[in-house]
Amino acid sequence: MTSCKVKAYVLKNISKPILNWQKEMGLASAQATETTAGSYLETMGKNKDYYHNLISFTTVEYNHNTGLVYCGITAADNDILWTFDPETKKFNSLHYEDVGEKFDVKIHRSLIIDDDGMMYGATAGLIEPFEYLDAPGGKVFSLNPETNEIKILSIPCPHEYIQTIAMDKERKIIYGFTWPGHKFFRYDIKTNKSINFEWMGSHPHIPAVDDKGNLWGQWSQAGASSANLLKYSPETNRIEFLRMSLPKVYTSDTGAIDGMLNGKDGYIYIGTVSGVLMRLDPKNIEIKYLGKPYPGTRLAGLCIGKDGLIYGGGGENYNTYIFTYDREKEKFKTIGRVYDPEINDACVIVHHITITEDRTVYAAETDNLERSGFLWECKINI
Repeated sequence: MTSCKVKAYVLKNISKPILNWQKEMGLASAQATETTAGSYLETMGKNKDYYHNLISFTTVEYNHNTGLVYCGITAADNDILWTFDPETKKFNSLHYEDVGEKFDVKIHRSLIIDDDGMMYGATAGLIEPFEYLDAPGGKVFSLNPETNEIKILSIPCPHEYIQTIAMDKERKIIYGFTWPGHKFFRYDIKTNKSINFEWMGSHPHIPAVDDKGNLWGQWSQAGASSANLLKYSPETNRIEFLRMSLPKVYTSDTGAIDGMLNGKDGYIYIGTVSGVLMRLDPKNIEIKYLGKPYPGTRLAGLCIGKDGLIYGGGGENYNTYIFTYDREKEKFKTIGRVYDPEINDACVIVHHITITEDRTVYAAETDNLERSGFLWECKINI
């Protein structure tokens, strides 16, 4: 019988719940009064509790070499890279703030373990137009898990911050998409050189590299909300802007990519913002609709277990779930809701997941408008 034991782990939390997010963040005020434009850093800087303790978990990556879960978070104080020990249940800061700058406020969907054990990441930001030219830009960095040494490698797109990366481990190339300008870049580790391909109109929540080394992501027309697929070839150094989007399941569905995974079976698996799982065949650009594993939207978390199953996590508004997809049987199984009965609380949005050898899934919670995000441990028995 399938079961899932869920426990929330708190890295930091604010002293009291937020009752009105719009008002607290300076985004709204009383009727008929003006609001003053401000930035994330300005708002957080006015409240020490928020500055140090109002965080979100945005990316998680289990490293079987160290036995630790590496956590990228959103934090105004730049302390954005941590580890969690599944054995001791303790968090440990890797002190990214010692090498970064004030606009490096999160590691969004950007932690990767290379085959040689080295880890790579990138920093995201929450800047406003009046901060743009003062902001250096997001960093590609390396992390040595043996020494915890962090090295800044490149700022591939000045003033832009990096939302997400993927890696071609054979060619040692890191690809990334930025915000706010939706730029696409290639960074070659061997030569320490970057290519900025400039404006894509949008970006995937996470891209993927296929078995031939092609990068898959998304682009959008100017002013349009609908997302189209793009393919970049490292051999030709050219982007193919495909004039096709993912199948849509409702009228306002933009076809935006929420999660993306190389399935190691010749296919790319895609979770969409509409909460659907699809399969892309890179050989003929054929897309197959696989199904919708739970009600609601968002399917951001995808990973592969040792059993060959695809594990997924998604949902929003506290209705969040972990599921499996059996590729041979083409069947979904709902594992359970990301809810901890001991604290009577649930994950508001699953932003990313990772899995250990013993089928324990760790889910990153983001965008909670009442408290800080937690790290959710889901011990699965199948």
